[in-house]
Amino acid sequence: MVKCGFYEADITGPLGCNMIGYNKKRVSDGVLEKLYAKAFAVDVDGVCGIVISIDAEFTPQSVHDVAVERITAATGIPSDRILINATHTHTGGPLGVGGGVFYTPDPEYNDILCRIVGDSGILAYQRMQPAGAKVARKDVYGISFIRNYKMKDGRIWMNPGWQNPDVVEPFGELDPELAVMFICDEQDRPMGALVNYALHHDCVSNRYHCTKYCSDYSGIMSKELKKTYGQDFVTVMINGCCGNINHFDISRTFDDFFADPPYIRIGQRLADEVRSLYEEAKPLAITAVDGKKEIVEIERRQVPDEEVQIYKDLIKKYPTTEGLQHSFLDPNGDGWRRKRAEAILNFVQRPDKLPVVAQALRIGDCMMYAVSGEVYSEFGLYMKRNSPCDFNMVAEMANGGESCYIPTPQAFGTELYEAQIPTSKLIPQGGYIMADHALEMARELVK
Repeated sequence: MVKCGFYEADITGPLGCNMIGYNKKRVSDGVLEKLYAKAFAVDVDGVCGIVISIDAEFTPQSVHDVAVERITAATGIPSDRILINATHTHTGGPLGVGGGVFYTPDPEYNDILCRIVGDSGILAYQRMQPAGAKVARKDVYGISFIRNYKMKDGRIWMNPGWQNPDVVEPFGELDPELAVMFICDEQDRPMGALVNYALHHDCVSNRYHCTKYCSDYSGIMSKELKKTYGQDFVTVMINGCCGNINHFDISRTFDDFFADPPYIRIGQRLADEVRSLYEEAKPLAITAVDGKKEIVEIERRQVPDEEVQIYKDLIKKYPTTEGLQHSFLDPNGDGWRRKRAEAILNFVQRPDKLPVVAQALRIGDCMMYAVSGEVYSEFGLYMKRNSPCDFNMVAEMANGGESCYIPTPQAFGTELYEAQIPTSKLIPQGGYIMADHALEMARELVK
């Protein structure tokens, strides 16, 4: 017998907290859309798996570890069959540790978040009832775009500007697939859905001025689907590999593009697409639930000794950042260079191998992949194309591990932000090493 359950819990932070996501200090002063932890539990003959999505910029290791420990203690479900991923909203709560010039996390928020995320999985487990699943997918265009472009002068630029005549073509391959798993009760009434789409949750407003919490486009999609399927319908967003994908359609003008809020427009469009898929969804056979989750040690990028010395000399010249704040955002300014020097010197002290997490979670004939970091779309496509299952979902920013960009080898050597140390921490083949490990586990699950 197949049983399924859903639960969602409010994780909106207090006002007055820092908001992570940009190189500018932001203090929360309102709420556009509440933040949630949303959980799905599925059981086949006593073997259960849990999928949790949190409206957060990333999945801190502490959140993963504490939540998994709570779930396992209450239900007996092992970590291998628990997947926790973040939507990567840039208007989320004050999570994480450490901080810096622009951002200070809130320890109390993190402590509560760890427990609520775990409890959402437990409560989804407690709400399981006999159910069935059906799936559908389609390519959705016009709302997601590769954000890096080849220019006429041979350079590769990120977000080159509206209607820039020097753009030649996108640099990268878009993953436009919208995949949905609908769960219905014994009377075929919709209970909830897992929705997989690859798009940065960075669509709320002018990126440097939004100081209100918001679950971004997936929050709007969830509200719209509740209007159709009832207020108890829970939408678990699985954000795909979108490290190089955003919502900017640079063929339009600025005024035209922002005529209405992008996050609302995109959320409503995706809700419409999900509704259309419900009508054509086919039954998913769930005869087994199984999973594997492993830490993968991948070599760290190296910095030449002579470059390290340059950064050391800069730190000696500017022992503190006092008086340099005015040039933090200027790549040619001393503030920017001083800040980068500190980051590089911290980076070279890291171990020669860094931990990422790869997971394969089988839900019958559906395979779910989960990987660490902000991963280029090509790796999501790679896992789906080489998967042993026909229906697949891929989640990035999952299960802790290193929180860094993971670009394709082709991006290395360019001036792209995502390919610079320490924004990019792993060797050029790191993404394929991680993806291949996930695929290997998936093949073992279907033997």
